[in-house]
Amino acid sequence: MNQLKNLARVRDEDLAGQASGAGARALLAAVTAEEPESRPEPGLRPAARTRRTRRVLAGALAAGALAAAAVVGPAVLGTEGIATSYANSAMDIRLEGDYYVAVIKNPLADYAEFTEGFKAVGLNVRLQPVPSSPGQVGEVTGVTAGPGIAVSHPNEDRRIGTGTSPAGCDLATSGCSMTVLVRRDYQGDGVVKLGRPARAGEKYQNMRPATAEGEMLEGFRVDEKTVGEVRAEVDRRGLKAVYEVITPVPGGDGWRVDPAEQTAEVGDDWIVWEARSEQPGVVRLQVTEERLPKNPIYGGPKPSTFDS
Repeated sequence: MNQLKNLARVRDEDLAGQASGAGARALLAAVTAEEPESRPEPGLRPAARTRRTRRVLAGALAAGALAAAAVVGPAVLGTEGIATSYANSAMDIRLEGDYYVAVIKNPLADYAEFTEGFKAVGLNVRLQPVPSSPGQVGEVTGVTAGPGIAVSHPNEDRRIGTGTSPAGCDLATSGCSMTVLVRRDYQGDGVVKLGRPARAGEKYQNMRPATAEGEMLEGFRVDEKTVGEVRAEVDRRGLKAVYEVITPVPGGDGWRVDPAEQTAEVGDDWIVWEARSEQPGVVRLQVTEERLPKNPIYGGPKPSTFDS
């Protein structure tokens, strides 16, 4: 399985001392309609996984953000004729030094509004806030780059990152917003998924293990235990378990899901290979009927870093 990794964070404080772009809030009559020319970068590399997690209460969306007025602010143009700021009901983006900083005002807004904002400042970034488990709210949970477009390693040039506004605030509190930071010279073209709190009944759209820090089974190793052992811990924590029967590929270095197998009655003696955060209060156990020579999820023992 492809374990998509998160991009490293770029904190707002990293930008201290750089141009504030205060003049970027002035209004002009119109925004340039001409798109910048795209220059693809060679190769394609997955983004590095960030280790920092944050405990965030599910559904902690500020009422003010949900009721954001649909006010659009025309952009201010820089010296090269490219906008340096833009605002709509979804976000407020402005150039601060080497980064465009997008403050997410309404994470439930239509995806098109986020695309509109980045496009106005010359960036081909299609941001999609998606319901995520508490440990990944405010983090980039996935990146899909266009053909031939590189997603650079964040430790090299930190092209895309995340933070909060005000810097360092707790996203579970009112007045704290998620931010996405993109280098002004970013030439990529792809979709960036940003974790947001899930509403009641929404399934998470990230693949974070339920045993990771900040998740529902934090601190409990489920891999290679029996279903009975894991279910006892699930019950103890007041959670519900659902099952996903997986089929290992030849050699055990991967797995697939056969829809026909999902109706199988899972017994207490089946083996659990991983637990995923499914939705608030629900974990999904990935299981096989037989014990296998190695964990098919990871092609061997589960690395401890996946629980940090």
